[in-house]
Amino acid sequence: MPVFSFFHWSKDRGFTLTESGPLVSVEISIPSALKSHLSEKGLAIPPPQSGFALIDTGAFATAVDQSIFDALGVAPIDMIGTSSPHGHANSPVYPATVTFPGLEVTELAMERIIGCNLKWRDVEGKEVIMPLGRDLLQYFLLVYDGKSSDVFLAY
Repeated sequence: MPVFSFFHWSKDRGFTLTESGPLVSVEISIPSALKSHLSEKGLAIPPPQSGFALIDTGAFATAVDQSIFDALGVAPIDMIGTSSPHGHANSPVYPATVTFPGLEVTELAMERIIGCNLKWRDVEGKEVIMPLGRDLLQYFLLVYDGKSSDVFLAY
């Protein structure tokens, strides 16, 4: 099992793991069935949307910023009750394909990703578009080394 290390350090800010949290690059694309349908019809396939995923062991499910699904043109397939520090809500659920370029994990089919308004930038300006929840983390080995500002992640 290959292990990938993400060193969280910035020349201007020093060790940034405690400020930004553990971040990994991510690309969100349309589900493979929709890609096949569009291809068969000769229609344009929207390009993947890129950003960063925050490894969030407190999140029961993975979510993606709603604007990503809007840009991809993916329709919701369900609604789910969600809770956050902001309260309770009903949130749409989408199918998507997830790629983690730094981990060499490509086109991981996700049948249920929650759409939420959650996009923000970290202290270095990286755009975070996805909290990576326990529904995906259950397939990874994660080591959070706060002393050295490292995150080790293996799939």
